[in-house]
Formats: sequence, C-alpha cells, structure tokens
Amino acid sequence: MKQFIKMISFFVIFFSMFGCAYRYYLGFHGPSIKLHPEEHESVATDKECLECHDPKIDPEGPPTPHPHFTGCLKCHNDETPLRK
Repeated sequence: MKQFIKMISFFVIFFSMFGCAYRYYLGFHGPSIKLHPEEHESVATDKECLECHDPKIDPEGPPTPHPHFTGCLKCHNDETPLRK
C-alpha cells in the first residue's frame, strides 16, 4: 500500500511541474482564447500567441508561464461553455 501511495504522489508531483502540455492530453485545458474573441480573432499560430504573451518581450496580454512550450492553440482554443 505504501508503494502505491508513493507512486500516486510521484505522478501528482510530476504532472503538476510541467505546465499545461500534460493537461491537454488528460482533457484539461487552459483558458480559451474564445473568451476574448475580439483580441484573438486573427490568431492562427503559436508565434502569434507569443507576440502578445511572451514574458520576455513586455507582453500586452497576461504573460504565459510556459513560453517554451509549443501547441498554444491545442490547449487554449477549445470551446467554452456559454457565459451568462
């Protein structure tokens, strides 16, 4: 039983260390760009995302905590529930 708890603890710590890339594969997504359609209307590539969100270049939008990841739109372009 202790071995099982150690293994579960390891995976929780491991996955919590590596940003949203693993969350995409587990079905969890970061905040969608579709929450702000007017600002993200023409965004089609990761490069365009990082032009506004890279912490190294004085971002216009909130800086990403993981600028070295690729696949911005895989995690941040999902459908969102309707907001009232």
